[in-house]
Amino acid sequence: MLEPMARKTTSKKLVSIELRFTSSEDAEQVAERVREAVRMIVGRDALEDFRVRAQPLEPPKDRIRPR
Repeated sequence: MLEPMARKTTSKKLVSIELRFTSSEDAEQVAERVREAVRMIVGRDALEDFRVRAQPLEPPKDRIRPR
């Protein structure tokens, strides 16, 4: 298993990173892979919070059009 990256400062900081991307893959599966990658980078116990939000980019196909 990979060790977390060496810390360059002695004081702890809470770090937030936001990213957005488009994908046709299942959002929960992609999120789980990203979560595991972050845990490998910072250490399993260092991950404080992980949130996932997926928004559709296309309207539902079964939607009835207003007249």
